[in-house]
Amino acid sequence: MPYTFDDATPESLASLKAALFGEEISYNYQPSVLNRKGDMKGILIGGNLTLLVMTIGSSSEIDYDDKILFIEDIGERPAAIDRMMRMLKRAGKLAKLKGLIVGAFNELPDEKIHFGQSPEEVIWEVVKEYEYPVWFNFPAGHIEDNRAIVIGKPFSN
Repeated sequence: MPYTFDDATPESLASLKAALFGEEISYNYQPSVLNRKGDMKGILIGGNLTLLVMTIGSSSEIDYDDKILFIEDIGERPAAIDRMMRMLKRAGKLAKLKGLIVGAFNELPDEKIHFGQSPEEVIWEVVKEYEYPVWFNFPAGHIEDNRAIVIGKPFSN
């Protein structure tokens, strides 16, 4: 996100430079205990979860089949993340993925009634039945350590 440049980490700026100049980008980060290992190879799609869900049924809807889905969001309650993930599932968008990369879900609003699950637990609950790799804690989204990823291009680990 361009508005984070002033506070960006050296790693995020280096990944942006590499992406802009067509260089290979490597990612070193602290994975989550929820991660499901495996090879991810395919075209990378995705972005902000709220915006992805809002395109379902529109002329802007994207093809999820055989793709690697990246998701992130900012300012959404875990209950809303649960609804959006279940909408993607009911729409058949999660079943044929090659992998799922989960970036930052931050600036969660205070809740009067606690939902009972973190965004990561919500996402895992929805996708755990599938066999593709799932990576949590990926350093991308509305954060200082926002590593560049290139949507629409081949991705592999």
